[in-house]
Amino acid sequence: MNHSQKFLPLSEKVPIEETLDCIRFIEQDRNKESVRQYVESVMPFGEKASLKYRRRFFERFIETEGNDIIYTPLLKYINEINNYQSKKEVLYYITCTKHICVGDCVKSFAKGELQDEISSKDLLEYFRLKMPDAKESSVEKTFNVVVNILKDFGILYAVSDKVSSAKRYRLNWNIRPTNEALVFCLYYEFRKIRDNKMPRADVLLNADVFKYFLMSEPLINKYLKWMMDEEYIENYVMGDNSQYQFKYDNLEQLVEKVVK
Repeated sequence: MNHSQKFLPLSEKVPIEETLDCIRFIEQDRNKESVRQYVESVMPFGEKASLKYRRRFFERFIETEGNDIIYTPLLKYINEINNYQSKKEVLYYITCTKHICVGDCVKSFAKGELQDEISSKDLLEYFRLKMPDAKESSVEKTFNVVVNILKDFGILYAVSDKVSSAKRYRLNWNIRPTNEALVFCLYYEFRKIRDNKMPRADVLLNADVFKYFLMSEPLINKYLKWMMDEEYIENYVMGDNSQYQFKYDNLEQLVEKVVK
């Protein structure tokens, strides 16, 4: 197992309903200070914790310009897509991209570096290896927060140990994201993060988003066929070379089509 990529401490999970509520608020009010106050008011925590969650909310989902919040394609998508599952799946994907401890943990499961049913003790040891310089209290806090995030988003679930009362977790291999969420996340990864409009087939098939949703190659190909049928992407094959092209130049254009 590769332990070179260290995890940073994380003490704030993702309160899904409150996060969606705050993003809805931005549709009406883009003033940074107004949004700060609103986020603090709706987070279901004490004052000190609400301040920390407000900082995380901005870090995860918000871009600013001066005193205003930019109404990014991410915010527009979450507000205007009707399907609740799609909203939740995009929140999950963004969380994976913003926090290595979440995204890399899921990728370790996807690549078989972690067993798909694992004891709490063994999973905690994985976090210790990923956080060699952190205090034990920080490791345990990060471990608990990541496990709760993955449980809240339906990636992991707790199972009872038939022999002992020890906690165990099992991976959910039956995740089926909506077409609309997956195409947004794939565009986000290649057009915003990687700035790659024409990835080779092997590069696209190895995308992080497919690992975050624990997808097999046949399932990936099924989603890609839908994207090609709907003209979100195109596939060019020349001899042994296969390349994909994203039809839309940016997320703004994509979201206009997806949410219409």
